[in-house]
Amino acid sequence: MAKKQKVKPNWANPQTTAENEVLPKYLKWAWTSRGLSLAVNVILIMQLTYYCTDMLGMKAALVGALLLASKLFDGVTDIVVGFIIDKTHTKWGKARPYEICIIFVWLFTILMFSTPNFGTVGKAIFIFIMYTLINSVCTTFLNGGDAVYLSRSIRSESNRVSIMSFNGGLIMLFSIVIGMLIPQLIAGLGATKIGWTIIAAILGIPLALIGILRFVFVKEVITDNMEAQEEQKSEAIPIKLGLQCIFKNKYIWILAGMTLVVQLCTNIGSAVNTYYFKYIMGDIGLATLVSMGSMITPLVMLVFPALSRKFGTVNILRAGAVFGVVGYAIRIIGGTNLVTLVVGSLIASVSVLPVSMMISIYLIDTMDYGEWKTGTRVEGMIGAVNSFCSKLGSGIASGAVGLIMGLAGYNGNLEVQSASATASIVALFNYVPLILMVVLLVLAIAYKLDKELPRIKEELAKKRATNN
Repeated sequence: MAKKQKVKPNWANPQTTAENEVLPKYLKWAWTSRGLSLAVNVILIMQLTYYCTDMLGMKAALVGALLLASKLFDGVTDIVVGFIIDKTHTKWGKARPYEICIIFVWLFTILMFSTPNFGTVGKAIFIFIMYTLINSVCTTFLNGGDAVYLSRSIRSESNRVSIMSFNGGLIMLFSIVIGMLIPQLIAGLGATKIGWTIIAAILGIPLALIGILRFVFVKEVITDNMEAQEEQKSEAIPIKLGLQCIFKNKYIWILAGMTLVVQLCTNIGSAVNTYYFKYIMGDIGLATLVSMGSMITPLVMLVFPALSRKFGTVNILRAGAVFGVVGYAIRIIGGTNLVTLVVGSLIASVSVLPVSMMISIYLIDTMDYGEWKTGTRVEGMIGAVNSFCSKLGSGIASGAVGLIMGLAGYNGNLEVQSASATASIVALFNYVPLILMVVLLVLAIAYKLDKELPRIKEELAKKRATNN
């Protein structure tokens, strides 16, 4: 029998088509590097409310108000960043240049967890500025360009699904490890302000270097002619028209709604996690044990391509929401029982994977739908809408935890909290996520783009062939 000949990677060749694209093996690792870095940053920032209340002595309600106020900037910066990305044309491409922002994400994070003793007002201003720079500026560029970067770097849809599945699995695995590590770091170093600076530096310095690897190794594979066509097309799209196209694209709003819900659910859980294990379970270290149960979830991402081919990506969205409802219901029924807490958390963790880890795939589909619906292809601004909802969910989560606990009477200076304060912690940890999973299921049922997509792509292909 003749030995099967290996096909050489042709990814960097401008003449490569989606049908015959072969990727180098290192590419999936390089692509994952920045997402991994940013995911860990999000996990750490979810401890900001705890840092502010228990280390800086700030009121929980004040912290919540600051984080929510910061989100007022996001509505403006996301649209502006999307417009900038659509207009960007450099030798590195359209979205790739903004990957450098991951360095500044970690720089500002380390500074934020090193807040000087300025007094209450000074601390509030400093936290507000750092948090806004991280989320409203740096993260906006990173998330806003992610789907654009993927669509211009990887031609084949099957390769995109494969890379995003690997990306999601590895990020989830690493996030779980970091999720187990952070409670131990907090228990060991988090009793002092300087300890939090050390925690931020331990994570931030290496992850900033890891995060920049995507920029270094993953280029936008696009020829000069294609670039010229894109530039001509981009110049013909004023921001007003771009906004009109977005508002006519119903699926980006459904998808953005799912992103908002997932971010709310994930980040409320992360923000209240330390409080729950400290005051309800009585041991912060137990959070590590519960996180260990989630080690199985990356396996789901590894089989995502096969599941996607068999059941379709939208059905996986809906199944994930059902898992979320079941998982949080188990946690509520079990209360403080450690077994039901681990099992429920494991099941619930699967619910957010399709949206949080495969979002770029869905965004590219909405770009195709938008072009078919309006006759104008908008990329950066579509990514910006989803980025805005992602950061809005993160900000509301952090702010809501602080505001609700503050209104319930939480006081970080007390060893034992009031009944109303502990009740608010339990509600944020279990009941609020359950409600959010029900909302996610409703949105997933309303997202029916998969049924329309084959016809849309066929018509777009004919239209492009005619125009050429």
